[in-house]
Amino acid sequence: MLHRKSRDTKRLEGGLRGSIAKAVLSGALACVFSVPPALAQVPPAPPGPGPKPAGEGKTQVDPAAPKPTGIVPRPLVRPNALIPPPGPPPPPPAGKTPPAITPPPAPVQPFPIEVDVPTRTEPRMALAGFQGGIFLRDPSDDIRVYVRGRLHLDFHSFLGGGAADLPAEEGGALLAPRFFARRARIELAADLFRRWFALVGVDFGGQPITNPMGDVQPPTLPPGQAPLQAWTRFAPPQSVGPAAQLANVYIDYTLLRQFHVMLGQHQAPFSLENRTGNDQHPWMERVLPIRAFVQPNGKEIGMTIWGDINEAQTLSYELGLFVGDGPNRPQVDSYPDFIGRIVVRPFARGTPVAKEDAPSGLSKSFSRAHIGVSMQRGARDPAFVAYDYPAITTAQGFALWDPRYLDTRGRLMRVLPSGAQNRIGGELRVPIDRYELRAEAYWVDNGTREAIDGLAFEHTARLGNVEGVGWYVHASAWPIGDAFVNGEPGFSRPPRLDLSGATPKKSYDDRRGLEVMAIVAGVQARYDGAARGGDYDAATPGAPGRTSKISVVQLGLGATYWHTRFVRVSVNWLAYHTPGSGAGENLALVPGNLLGDAENPARSAAWMHELGARAAVNF
Repeated sequence: MLHRKSRDTKRLEGGLRGSIAKAVLSGALACVFSVPPALAQVPPAPPGPGPKPAGEGKTQVDPAAPKPTGIVPRPLVRPNALIPPPGPPPPPPAGKTPPAITPPPAPVQPFPIEVDVPTRTEPRMALAGFQGGIFLRDPSDDIRVYVRGRLHLDFHSFLGGGAADLPAEEGGALLAPRFFARRARIELAADLFRRWFALVGVDFGGQPITNPMGDVQPPTLPPGQAPLQAWTRFAPPQSVGPAAQLANVYIDYTLLRQFHVMLGQHQAPFSLENRTGNDQHPWMERVLPIRAFVQPNGKEIGMTIWGDINEAQTLSYELGLFVGDGPNRPQVDSYPDFIGRIVVRPFARGTPVAKEDAPSGLSKSFSRAHIGVSMQRGARDPAFVAYDYPAITTAQGFALWDPRYLDTRGRLMRVLPSGAQNRIGGELRVPIDRYELRAEAYWVDNGTREAIDGLAFEHTARLGNVEGVGWYVHASAWPIGDAFVNGEPGFSRPPRLDLSGATPKKSYDDRRGLEVMAIVAGVQARYDGAARGGDYDAATPGAPGRTSKISVVQLGLGATYWHTRFVRVSVNWLAYHTPGSGAGENLALVPGNLLGDAENPARSAAWMHELGARAAVNF
C-alpha cells in the first residue's frame, strides 16, 4: 500500500530544504568576505517559560508555539559587514588628543539678505574713489590704476616792440590776440605689486595753425616735377592742424627707496625748473633761459636711475643715459647723452620735521632748502643729424632768435647741432615761511654746422658753435591763504597715491592760497657760424662786421590763485629786452626789427611785452 505524504508535510520539508540552502549560501558569502564570527553569529533567543531542554544540541518543540511557515529569519548582519556597529568611538591612545572636528559650513544662500551679513570689524578699503587723484584698485591692493589729466585754457596778447605794426605776411598773423586750448592731456598710470609703476600720457591741444602766412608749399612734388623746381601753388593757408603726441611714457621699477630704474620718455633730469611739472609751475610756462636755451628739449627718451637717501630727501640723485634727440624722436645717430642731477638738503634731518622741532630754530619750510648741480654731455653725428638747432622763443611762442638766415646769395641756411653738446650748472632754492627764492645758472657749449636748406646730408657749409650762459632769479610770496599749495618744485616723481587713510589735519586737497611772483632772467650767449671751421659768408653770424651776440633779458610779474592744487587761475606779464637789436648789434630780434619799412620808428625797438592768462584744471 502506497503512503503519500500529506500536503503540510511536503510544505514543511520544502521549507526546510529552502532554509538549509539559504544557510549554506550565507555561510559561503561570509567566508568570501571574511566576516568576523562575532558579527556573523545570531544571538540565542532568551529562554521561555517552558521546561529547560533535556540535552545539548536538541531542539524541543513547544506545542503552544506556532507552526513553522517555511521561512527562516535572516541573520542580523549590517548591510556593510565591514563597518562596525554604531557606538561611541574607542578612546584615543594615552598622551594623544584627538583632533577637533569642524562642523561643515552652512550652505551659501543664492541671494543673501543684507541684514544677515555680519558687520565688518576691519576698516573698509575703498576700491575706487578720489584721494589726491582718481584711483581704482583690486581687493588685495596689489594693483592700482590712476586716471590723470590736465586742461590749460590760455589767452595770449602781444604788446609793444612793433607787434601791432608787423604785417600778416611778415609774421604779424602770429601776434594777434587769441584764446585757445594750450594743453589737453590724458594720463593713465598703473601701480603694480608695490614695485612696478607705468604711465602713459597723450597730449592733445595746442591747436596749431598750419601755413599761417600762406607761403608754405606742399611737402610732395607733383608727378614729373624735378626736385628744387619752383612750385606753381601753395598749401592751404591757416588750415587747422590738430595734433596728438606722447607726452610721458615710462616704466619705473623700485628696488629700494634709494634705487629706482625708470625707462621710457620723461622729463630730463636736468635743473630745478625742468624737473617741475607744468601742473604745479606758478608761471604759465617755464622761464625762457631753461626752456629755450639751456634745456630746450625738456623731455628725453632713455633710462634713469634715481633715488632718495631717506624720507627727508637729504640727498637725491638722478642719473640717466638718453637718446639726446628730444621727445618723440627715436635716435638718429649712435651717440648717447649722459644727463645727471644731484640735490642736497643741508638742513634736513632723516625725516621731515615739524616747525617746532626744526634744527637751530629754523622753520619747517627752510628745512626744505636745497642746492643742486646738473650736467649733460653728448654729441651729434653730422652724417646723420639734420634737424634744426632749437630757437629761442618767448613764453607765447614768438622766436626771438631763429637759427636760420638768408646768405648773400638768397639761400636759406639752416643751423644744425653737430659735434659735442655740453652744459653744466647749479641751482638754489630757499623757502622761508611764506616766501621763496629760487636761482639757477648754467654754462652751455654746443657745436653746430650750417647747411643749405634741402642739402643737409650732402653738404656742410661751415662748422660753428653756440656758447653762453642762461640764468634766472625767481621770488614769490603767499600773502593770502595757505602757502606752497602746489607742493615742492624740482622733484618730478611717479605720481603714486598714498591710500593708507592717514590724512594730515589739513591735507593738500583742501589747501588754497594766492601766490604772487617776480622774475628776472637772461641769456648772454654768442653764435659764431664758422668758429670751428669753414669760410664765412658775409651774412654769417660772426663774420667780419656781423655780430655774433645773442642777448635777451626777461622781466616778469605774475599772480596765481590756487583753489587747491587741482584748480588755478594765473595772470602773467612778461617783458623781453634785446639790447642793440635795432642797430644790428644783437642776433635776437623783437617784432619791430622785422619790419620792411626802414622809416618806421618801430625798427629800432628793443622791447616787447606779453600779457597772458590761464585757467587750469589738473587731476
